[in-house]
Amino acid sequence: MKMRNMRKLLCILLAILMTLSVAACGAAPAAPSASPSASSESAAASETATPEATPATPEPAAEPVTLSVLSLPSNTSGLINNWWAAIVKAKCNVELELQPAGDQGEQKLQALMASGELPDIVVFKNKKQVEDAVKAEMLLNLDDNISKIPNVVKNAGIAMQYYRDSASNGTGKAFAVPNGVGPGEVGEELNWGPFLRWDLYKQLGMPKVATLEDYLPLLKKMQDLEPKNKDGQKVYALQLWGDWDSTQMHQATQPSVLAGIDAGDQFGGALPFLQVNLGTGETKSVLAPDSEYIRALKFYYQANQMGLVDPDSLTQRFDAALAKVDQGRVLFGWWPWFTGGFNKPENTEAEPFKGFRPVLTEDYKAFWWGENTVGSSWAYGIGAATKNADAALKFMDFMYSTDGLMEMMNGPKGLTWDVNDKGEPFVTDAGWDIIDNQKELPGGGKLGDGGSVMNSAGLSSATINPEFGQPLGGGFWASSQGRNPTKLMKDWQDTTGFKSTTAMLKSTNSFTITPLAMKLVPTITDDMQALTGQIGDVVKTTSWLMVFAKNEAEFDKLYKDMVAKAEGLGIQQVLDWDTAAWKEAQALSAKYAK
Repeated sequence: MKMRNMRKLLCILLAILMTLSVAACGAAPAAPSASPSASSESAAASETATPEATPATPEPAAEPVTLSVLSLPSNTSGLINNWWAAIVKAKCNVELELQPAGDQGEQKLQALMASGELPDIVVFKNKKQVEDAVKAEMLLNLDDNISKIPNVVKNAGIAMQYYRDSASNGTGKAFAVPNGVGPGEVGEELNWGPFLRWDLYKQLGMPKVATLEDYLPLLKKMQDLEPKNKDGQKVYALQLWGDWDSTQMHQATQPSVLAGIDAGDQFGGALPFLQVNLGTGETKSVLAPDSEYIRALKFYYQANQMGLVDPDSLTQRFDAALAKVDQGRVLFGWWPWFTGGFNKPENTEAEPFKGFRPVLTEDYKAFWWGENTVGSSWAYGIGAATKNADAALKFMDFMYSTDGLMEMMNGPKGLTWDVNDKGEPFVTDAGWDIIDNQKELPGGGKLGDGGSVMNSAGLSSATINPEFGQPLGGGFWASSQGRNPTKLMKDWQDTTGFKSTTAMLKSTNSFTITPLAMKLVPTITDDMQALTGQIGDVVKTTSWLMVFAKNEAEFDKLYKDMVAKAEGLGIQQVLDWDTAAWKEAQALSAKYAK
């Protein structure tokens, strides 16, 4: 998945992995009941039967329906067979068979569109894909089945209306529902760091980091302290990878987040090549000499000149970079979920301890997601040709139910979590053991496997479950906050004086609330999209060359060539469209506010 996927994975991922997972399909019974008429007749017979009457033989449970699923954000494929699949089967009488997607998902969707038929369930990555499917009459009209999706209507009604207005090909009907509807997911950690090896940072006397560039001399000193891991493999500060690139070098879009600015990732490609300050609304080209994107390229170039960038970065994929974190060969990561694999008990509870904690710049202003009534760019749809419409609708409704997502995110009730005598949810001792030690659950699979199957949920994990008055995700529960810190975490808490990263940021007002307008950018036109692709090929290719340039002269020449080629291809046309689209989104935000 591309970073925007992992993050919104993530984001969506950190929240899921930190919060646990399982599902219950709304108020659906464990197995389908008999038809209403049959049920009524059975009830009547029961009332009039004599004590000696022979009980009626119950009807056998219907065979589960296997739904074919294409989830573009997911990296999972095949028939799902784990603890999560068992719950979906029990609650919805459904089995899920995922078609391969991964980084070939868009091509797979195009092939299916060309064939004229979509699977039972599709999780789209952007509204343009939904619009194309609606125009081709390949999605089920949800408004014609509105009585079968009560949880969608109740919990994602504004999001449905948004798609009626903007993704219905002028019909005013809902054919898909955005996911991730609800409050911003702000737990003990934000989705952005940066995260550094805290143990090495302390050995160096914890020097202050005023700006992004101040990380470089610090990281060099950290590398000098630990040039190799325990197996004798070379340690680098930074790992890069190219399989998340779209129209830009993905890794170069991340540093801007520290300043509350999007340089090309957080909009999911909706405003190509436009930098947006989400605090002020100001915009500029990402190729401007003073843009955050060019600043990031300079940062990586300087890091490479200092020997801080793994040379494998030119060819490796994300999974290879992630493995090196677990091996202790990395000193820096943008996200807590990226560095989390090293923060296992054998390191965080060792004497002396090792591990990653956030070390933030003095001007840190990263995003704090605001209320999102219209959902994310990812959306659920049902193929119009499905022969399993009722089962697909039931499963979709489950993905927007608080009962269902409570289990998907936290595991089976009674095993990983339960409710105390005050009616408050809490993680059980068995649950913490499963989380802390990454154990498998009965039925197979780890806790995060519930969320990672689709890598998508109808509601955000910060959505309040009305039954308990607390968020869906267990990581947000009051009973989970500051619980049983490791030696690493306890040292960070004692040093900073805060129980969590978010507590520290609240105290210093060091965050930027994202505006709803981010989710309301109109779909880019086909002409602009084609032009964006051509320019993007130039930008992302040249960006990598700039990072690994031999010297500053070559870096500057490559930059000038990139700008000239982008201008020659018509980047100004794209930027003009972007600017108008952003203004329209800002104007629409009042309409869809909660």
